Amino acid sequence: MNLSYETFLQEFEALIGDEWTCIFDMYHKKLNLKNRNIATKKFKTIIESVFKLSHTKGFQAMTLRDLSQESGISMGGLYKYFSNKNQIAEMIHAAMIHMAETCLKIKEYRHLDPVFELNELLARHIYISERLKKWFYFVFMECKSLDRELLNTIMASEQFMGEAILERILDANKQNLSQCTNPDFVSAMLKAMLQDWYLKTWKYQQKNINADQYVANLLLSVYQLIQVK
Repeated sequence: MNLSYETFLQEFEALIGDEWTCIFDMYHKKLNLKNRNIATKKFKTIIESVFKLSHTKGFQAMTLRDLSQESGISMGGLYKYFSNKNQIAEMIHAAMIHMAETCLKIKEYRHLDPVFELNELLARHIYISERLKKWFYFVFMECKSLDRELLNTIMASEQFMGEAILERILDANKQNLSQCTNPDFVSAMLKAMLQDWYLKTWKYQQKNINADQYVANLLLSVYQLIQVK
């Protein structure tokens, strides 16, 4: 597999541009935002302020007044971009899922070489979560405490990823490329290893392990866990 974090970043830029352009493209019509340059800068300021406040005091405890003070944008200015806290979380989650699905290419599964495609899927997930680490951390840690509808959406997206991993393991077994005896357990383990990268960043920073090194060791684990022939 030739994919590296550097080549992934080039692909991300070609497919997405950047996260602020992405969220503008998704919501400018709904919010009636006309000026792309101004709106993308505002989205960047607002969302980065949300991430900072979420880290320091928690999203649940954050008030819109806190956000106004942190971002330097008036309350009236904030309401041009969202109507309440839940909507901010929904927009962050929806944009993250859109960017992840675009880059993960799960729906492009070809069933030709499931071991290779499993490796590529896992590598892409590590790389997209590295590129959007604060987004992934926020969605995992904060959004699940919000309303039931958003929680169900998040759980569905997590389940979709788990099913994609499992499908590739089962196909590898069917094609006699591996002999994994416990596919459900292994797929759950691999999913947990993906989450560990963005939830416990400090652990890998202390050991000077970068995204490419993590991917290399993750894929070695795949070969052992699914018992590639």
